[in-house]
Amino acid sequence: MLSNILFAIGLLYLIAAFVELPIFYMGNPKTRFLIQKMGKRNYKIMLIVLGTALVVGGFLLR
Repeated sequence: MLSNILFAIGLLYLIAAFVELPIFYMGNPKTRFLIQKMGKRNYKIMLIVLGTALVVGGFLLR
């Protein structure tokens, strides 16, 4: 059960890194703050790293 949740969240992060979903970019004040401080490129890198880590974690917990 936990592995499926981790896998789904990881896929959502990876999709958000390549397709700019409003929830992950300008729809949330916390993400606006992160983008202002980190820059959009570094924010996308962070989403890719987190998404990959969650997908791998989902596979390992299976």
